[in-house]
Amino acid sequence: MTRTYGKMTSTYMYGNGGNPKSWDKTPRTYEIKWPDGKKVLWKDITVRDCLTKYENMNPYENGLMLREITGKELQLQKIMDSK
Repeated sequence: MTRTYGKMTSTYMYGNGGNPKSWDKTPRTYEIKWPDGKKVLWKDITVRDCLTKYENMNPYENGLMLREITGKELQLQKIMDSK
């Protein structure tokens, strides 16, 4: 029996134009948290750039945590930045 669900097709990955559709180019805000409690915000960065930058920081050896800031927390952050 062949599964028809859960498979990635070349149409999904590359669309009609040959470029991967899986990378979203929307600028987002991410928080990097260090084991000692230090937090760093990366603002207006794409997913691809964020992951590249994060991987270059040696996250597993340094114990870093990455998360996207969204929703009400992002709105509050924008208000705090504007003041």
